[in-house]
Amino acid sequence: MWGIVLAAGKGERLKSDAPKPAVVVGGQPMVARVVAALHGAGVRQIAAVVGHRAEDVRAAIADGVVFVTQEEARGTGHATRQAEAALKGYQGPLVVAYSDLPLLGTGDIRALVRRHLDSKAACTLLTAVFERPGTLGRIVRGGDGGVVGIVEARDATEEQLRIKEINVGVYCFQAPLLFEVLRQVRDNNAQRQYYLTDAIGILVERGERVEAVTMERAAAGIGVDTQEDLARAQALSGSNEEAG
Repeated sequence: MWGIVLAAGKGERLKSDAPKPAVVVGGQPMVARVVAALHGAGVRQIAAVVGHRAEDVRAAIADGVVFVTQEEARGTGHATRQAEAALKGYQGPLVVAYSDLPLLGTGDIRALVRRHLDSKAACTLLTAVFERPGTLGRIVRGGDGGVVGIVEARDATEEQLRIKEINVGVYCFQAPLLFEVLRQVRDNNAQRQYYLTDAIGILVERGERVEAVTMERAAAGIGVDTQEDLARAQALSGSNEEAG
């Protein structure tokens, strides 16, 4: 099984001397922790997409992955597309994970893949439930429980802002379907970026099923974007226990 780790971002809001994926949490760079969790869950082949200060991020991962470079920062969807050549010929489940999830455990990844295979979905995503979701993207579900979209907080209605289930940033897609869909993603947004989350909407519009798995421990879904996030992750990393 293949995986893609997105580790090309700058992480400007974190205000760190190190590139964001290489920031250390619990004694290890965040990206190394994500790679280890994927390997532990049975994702044996991983393409790591690097960009900003690529050499530092490569050193933080060390080995065990195929490195792919995103020459220009054009968003998470664009970054994911850079790995297409490395996965040429691969057909099957493909786990895509952001590199700023230092508390991500193998148990949640296994549960994600298991649900994906059992449901025969085109995509399955990992979610968490927070009492105060803040600026995190909300998961919108249909009447049958399937995911019909991900709405960013800045674009959400008052009703959608009351949703407590958020997008973590870990997905299981089918390859090569993912790359076919990513070619349909457009950058018609204020940031002129190609977003991976837009692939979810395209799949739903095509009538494909999108499933979601909620993490048992919401704290394991903490993404590190700010110094406050980093402090929380550091405090939890010592007691973080991977599920199964």
